[in-house]
Amino acid sequence: MKLIMAADHAGYKLKQKLAAELIKKGYEVMDLTPHYAEGDDYPGVANSLVRFVATSQRRNVLGTRDAGRGTMGVLICGSGIGVCIAANRHKGIRAGNAHDVAEVKLAREHNDINVLCLSGWKTKPADALKLVDAFAKTKTSTAARHKRRIKQLG
Repeated sequence: MKLIMAADHAGYKLKQKLAAELIKKGYEVMDLTPHYAEGDDYPGVANSLVRFVATSQRRNVLGTRDAGRGTMGVLICGSGIGVCIAANRHKGIRAGNAHDVAEVKLAREHNDINVLCLSGWKTKPADALKLVDAFAKTKTSTAARHKRRIKQLG
């Protein structure tokens, strides 16, 4: 599983701690914001990440060498809401802001989210690790009603 990560200034500290823990757990992590940038804007951070995730999703659909590998994104800003709004403006991206493992699992199962958005202000590193682990390990539902609804999202 490849995780693409990015954060603005308000989420940077959490992202740094989280990325280190994910690597220890064996995840392949690509960090798009390796350096702290005072006063950066969350839409730009989100836009850079979704380009990678959307490109990977298209490759997987077309069956190229990356098929089945699954690239997912993790975005962090102060509240987690700004990056979520910015990410969802892009075709093929289904971003969700979650606060507990149950929400993450439902968002993956029912809505097939491919970007998880977290709050750098309110999420503790240990909790973030649990959320991302659930995000990465939960499969999308194959139920007809969920497939139909996801298709309606575009």
